[in-house]
Amino acid sequence: MDRSRLEASISRALANRAVNRPLVAEIDRYWETFTGCFAELVDAVDRLVAETAGAYGADPDQALAAVQAWRRPAGDGGPDRLDRLTERIRRTEGHLGAVRSRIERDTVNVGVVGRTRAGKSTVLRAVSGLDGTVLPSHENNPTTASRSWIHHRPGHAEALVTLRTWDEFVEQYLAPLHASAQLPAGPPSDPEAFRVHPYPQPGAGSAPSDEYSADALPYLKKLIQAQESLDDYLPLLARRRKGDRIVVPLKELAPYLSYPDDRGNRTAAPRLYHAVRDIHVHCDFPQVDTTAMVLVDLPGAGEAGLDVQQHFLRDLTHEVDFLLHVKRGVPGRAFFAQEDYSDLHLAQLACGDVPLSDFTMVVVNPDVTLSPESIRNVLTTARAAVANYQVRTVECPLGSTPDSAEAAVREVLLPVVLGHLADRLAEMDRAMLDGLRRRVSEATREVVVFAAEVAAAAERWQLGVPDEADRLQSLAEYLCDELADELAVVYEEYDGMVARHEHIPQIESAVDEAAERVRDWVRGGFDSADEAAWRARTKNGMYWRGGAMGDWWFNRARTKLTEEFGGVDASVDRAVALLWQRMADALRTRLTEAVVPLDDRPLEALLRRVERVPAPVLKKALEDFTGLRTDYGSLFLRVGSPVVQEVRNIPGPAGHMPPSALTQDPAERGKADDEQPSPGSRASWFQPPADPQPAPQRSAPVPTPPAGGGGYAAGAAAGMERLHHELVATVETAVAELERKLHTEALSMVRVLAAAAYQFFAATTGTPGVEREWRRVCRAEQRAIWPGQFDGAEAALSESVSLLLKRADEVRTGGAELAAAVGAPLPDRNAGPGQG
Repeated sequence: MDRSRLEASISRALANRAVNRPLVAEIDRYWETFTGCFAELVDAVDRLVAETAGAYGADPDQALAAVQAWRRPAGDGGPDRLDRLTERIRRTEGHLGAVRSRIERDTVNVGVVGRTRAGKSTVLRAVSGLDGTVLPSHENNPTTASRSWIHHRPGHAEALVTLRTWDEFVEQYLAPLHASAQLPAGPPSDPEAFRVHPYPQPGAGSAPSDEYSADALPYLKKLIQAQESLDDYLPLLARRRKGDRIVVPLKELAPYLSYPDDRGNRTAAPRLYHAVRDIHVHCDFPQVDTTAMVLVDLPGAGEAGLDVQQHFLRDLTHEVDFLLHVKRGVPGRAFFAQEDYSDLHLAQLACGDVPLSDFTMVVVNPDVTLSPESIRNVLTTARAAVANYQVRTVECPLGSTPDSAEAAVREVLLPVVLGHLADRLAEMDRAMLDGLRRRVSEATREVVVFAAEVAAAAERWQLGVPDEADRLQSLAEYLCDELADELAVVYEEYDGMVARHEHIPQIESAVDEAAERVRDWVRGGFDSADEAAWRARTKNGMYWRGGAMGDWWFNRARTKLTEEFGGVDASVDRAVALLWQRMADALRTRLTEAVVPLDDRPLEALLRRVERVPAPVLKKALEDFTGLRTDYGSLFLRVGSPVVQEVRNIPGPAGHMPPSALTQDPAERGKADDEQPSPGSRASWFQPPADPQPAPQRSAPVPTPPAGGGGYAAGAAAGMERLHHELVATVETAVAELERKLHTEALSMVRVLAAAAYQFFAATTGTPGVEREWRRVCRAEQRAIWPGQFDGAEAALSESVSLLLKRADEVRTGGAELAAAVGAPLPDRNAGPGQG
């Protein structure tokens, strides 16, 4: 046998397997969406069935009677139609999981199963090179307690043991055992309760063994074993997280993997396997070169304490590509007993769409005590037993020594197994994938046909109740008139403000308060504690850096103006928010809180509701209206910022005079001079100095004393007064200009808000056909909006039917996408129910 050629062929098959992963992932994604839609459809059917019973009693409408029939048991007493569909989806999902597991594997997993003393452990040892300390054999007792994967890893000799948590131990081990042992109570929930739990003791007098059936007694014994050996494995369960692993040397692995050979001594070996979920053994296979081959040691299906359907069958379905069923022929015993046929039947369930002849092989291990004639009889019996299954048998006499077993496996079994995999692995993968496409397509088609029936029944019911639909349409038309009256009140209020040239109170108040805060800042000594502090501070600075002092204070003035008047934008936000709130309140008077909620953004909540139905006019009106603030922009940036930028320190030959002083009428200026307040008073802060002095030259390193004497102190004092006068006058001029411009702009803002209010009012109540849009928006809440107009049961039924139509349409859409993903498009579907 050219073993390298066979192994290369297997590697190529595995590489081709990986090509199908994107397809399976896509099917998986669409399947999840589709089955989720179906689950919601089932919920909608159940809701409608319940409401139909309440509304019609024993005499439902003809269309709704069909809905009730979907939940009526079949004529043979079996599940109703929905339950049958749900079960079919569950089975198809199982096949999808098996294909997903298979396609995602980079290895070919060969499962090995066999009853006690059949030779399973011998085969595993011969292939893997592991000895009896890792894979022991017992004369009369089963050995495999935990499922394990044995990987060919040259140069490695260790095991990765995945441990259970305590909760997993209770759920996966104790709970099934309690049920199978026919105990009335569930398992203890914590270790200490389990330690002292009073299990019956068969044969101890209080509970004789004949009180237990032959099926229940083995499970009870395993519970007692687990209780008595709790201290062995409890440290492994304690404080574990799901999926925790430990590394175990191979020479210490047996207690994690196998039942101990107690021979009546319960303390002979620790029972660590109770804490084990999975084991991955890494070792060097002496007989195989490819690392793509993995042996899967499966606990026998007949062992007490193992849930066959949950563990053994699932392992076969999801973790095994090929199964070796080791069977030993011994004198005086039927070669194939009932339990062996049960194992083959489980394999048949697990192989999915792979032919059983490809999936499994019976390994016949004749006992060494048999004569040649008896061996021939055993083989003949074996072939006859599995003939109906078309399963291949291979004779592999394992002998009585490790050497003989190794030789038989090397020379007989491995060539057959590797050859079979080389020839059939790619076809097995293809069969699984083709079967998945077929199963998904058939399940999808059946569910989509059902969804179409659901939609047709719902549409028939809707067509049969025109009175309610007409009533809803009429009420929607009245609703538009009533909303127009409510919204017009708001619009007319803003339009009246425009006609009367009234300011928006929020903006007017914000401007006035900002101006007053700046004037208070000036009167209070700018950033100083008081006037005297500012004068002392500024006079000292004027000795050597008069120009810099001027620049600094004018810069500070610009900053202060920006800080205070920049907040006017917030008043614009408040003004717009007030308009939004007024309109929302007006809508809510007729639409109720169910449609226009009492929250921070009621119009945006209404917009989200409108977006879910065909209502383009209302959608556009709400989008424009709620986007008003963004469209209007920053009031201060447009109007106030240019004024603030003019606040600059520009010294002149005789001291820079602010614009207000330069443009003041001469007579008024003379009158003001005659009424000059006393120096140092607060009134003097807004008056020019009596005898302004020329500003010092900034380029001179040392200021020149003023002519006529007085020294540097007099020059600094004069400069300080001059700076004070220019700063106060300039700031006051800027404040006055900002007040004027912002108040003027506030009048424009009134017109903007009035226009926005009118546009919203006209679009939502005056656009032709908008009443149909309001009908769609309000249909789900018609009982809240029009109390007394609709009977509660009838309205609830209408809502349920509408929901049923939606769910059926979602199933049909999801089914079409899924069918396209598997390459089997569904027939053309009828158009879904209209909205409106």
